[in-house]
Amino acid sequence: DPWGSAPGCPVQPPLAHHLARLCALWGALASVLGVVAAMLRRQLDRWLAARADRAIVVLGAAEQAAAMVRAAAAERSPSAALLVVDHTGDEAFAATVRSQGGRVVAAEGVDADLLRSLLTRRGRIAVETVQIIEERVPEALSTFAQIARVLDGAEPNPALVSRVQLRIDDPWAAENWRRTVTGTQRTWLADALSATEQTARALVARLDWVQAERLVLAGRGDLAAAVLAELARAERERRVLRVDRAAAPLQVTVVDESAAEFVAEHTAQQARFGNDSGLAEVRVVARAATDAVLIAEAGGELNTVLVIADDEPELNRPTRLAGQLPQVTILAVDPASSEFPDQPLVGRLTSFGVGLLSGDEPPEDHWTRIARLLHAAYLGQLGDAVGSRPSSRPWTELPTFYRQSNLRLVHALLTGVAQLGRTWAAEGAGEELSAAEIDFLSRAEHESWRRFYTAHGWRPGPRRDDSRLVHDWLVDWDGLPPAARMRTIAGVRRSLALLDTAGYRSQRVRTLAPFRRHGEVRATRLTETHRWLTESGSEMTGAAGDWLVTDPETGRQWTADPRAFASGHERIEGDRYRRTGTVLARPAHLGEQVDTIEGPALGHAGDWLVQGSLDELWLVPTARFRTAYESV
Repeated sequence: DPWGSAPGCPVQPPLAHHLARLCALWGALASVLGVVAAMLRRQLDRWLAARADRAIVVLGAAEQAAAMVRAAAAERSPSAALLVVDHTGDEAFAATVRSQGGRVVAAEGVDADLLRSLLTRRGRIAVETVQIIEERVPEALSTFAQIARVLDGAEPNPALVSRVQLRIDDPWAAENWRRTVTGTQRTWLADALSATEQTARALVARLDWVQAERLVLAGRGDLAAAVLAELARAERERRVLRVDRAAAPLQVTVVDESAAEFVAEHTAQQARFGNDSGLAEVRVVARAATDAVLIAEAGGELNTVLVIADDEPELNRPTRLAGQLPQVTILAVDPASSEFPDQPLVGRLTSFGVGLLSGDEPPEDHWTRIARLLHAAYLGQLGDAVGSRPSSRPWTELPTFYRQSNLRLVHALLTGVAQLGRTWAAEGAGEELSAAEIDFLSRAEHESWRRFYTAHGWRPGPRRDDSRLVHDWLVDWDGLPPAARMRTIAGVRRSLALLDTAGYRSQRVRTLAPFRRHGEVRATRLTETHRWLTESGSEMTGAAGDWLVTDPETGRQWTADPRAFASGHERIEGDRYRRTGTVLARPAHLGEQVDTIEGPALGHAGDWLVQGSLDELWLVPTARFRTAYESV
């Protein structure tokens, strides 16, 4: 009995025993308080996240998520909240996020309610960027599908160009997925982020930085293929932007036992989308890339870069080569790393990992890249006036508002081409746009620009004044001065040319897809001829005995042939009819002539061409098509 008076025990407990009891109590209390504090902190983060007017959202528990948070924190605008969804409960990760000024939203899983609270405010899109950094592609695709449903169902925000970036490291899988989501008529942009592609971009940027004249590429894996693809695209971009290179074109040598087949695969992959190889000449050395072969090919020249892109390089090989090639810049893969450091490791040797980040720079998606190049072309026209306005600063110093405006131009072009009844990502040469289509895209771009500026508080005035947010071009297209129209048209053409450098070309959609009718209408039989106008202004005629159909929600009326009406409607009661059956449809082409039963009609941008069960044709505007038909 430690509290009694038996022999050997003190009458009163020792002081050390009291201290031990108190420490145990304080320890338990501290643990409870720590748990409560963590819960309160997470609840506070969730509450603050729901109050943010705009946000950058990062989802995923991948190893690189923390690094992506760091890059996003450095890039975000002051008005944007950084929100990170965490389902691991990792307090160390949460502390890292908070140290970067972010908020941690704890969630066991991602569902529609959570996404709506993060991506929208009062039913309107309120997110700048969503980055899905999952370790497994299937989970990332599932999350993307949920995000797409939330954003598609929300009201567009004219002040934002939202981007959803999905991590798919395999460069070919990334490109194939990217083309499936490009050109849809969405109010936001989607792109794949590939660690291999991002690393290849960093490698090519390093070539430019050291002013390389020769490249010796050892290996034939995904990274080596991505390097060749990046070199090809960069060369095509120089042609469009008319960047004159004083030096001779880069000399490329590929060293591998299967180098000839590897280069042929590159040429075929580029040709798939109508591109040339982009490289003036690729020299092939069909030998194993041993130290002796690489030393002989590099030659020890200062303007040579040796890239070792082996999937499983030898541990000490890069340092051995660096010791024997002190004048050559060597870039060697380190499988244990995912970073691309700025400083060499030994001499002119840089060991790098394949990852999404290059230093603290955030990964650049396809559309941001084109926006940056468009801005570079704009600066090239200014001459000495570069930097005279906030909008004329270099890209790295450009305010977020002007970066978003350049990105908005790309978005307006992608969606505008889709409205013309065309699809992006066409294989081969695509189909050249007509003068009428260029005119439509230019008008749509100007209207998009005007909405964006107005949403940010700009207003029209006689003279431009950036300090007072006044711009003399904030008028409709017909009121623009000729110089402004010409600049807009030139910007549209330049954007199309830059998309072309990446193999993105449009062609007219000619394949009809099945859609199911839904909804109700009211209908009565005509007793005399009835004339009416389509939404696009074409005059139609209904004969006696035809059906006069009324949309009960909008009051819009049109006529329908009796047989066609019977094949797609069933009576509910009185004059109420349910729309039934399926049709075939595709986007209509601009200016397309359609012979309907009621008379000839002319296709306008955004119209849909619909074919009924009797092979009859008619045109439906986009807004009505989305409410009356659903994809099968």
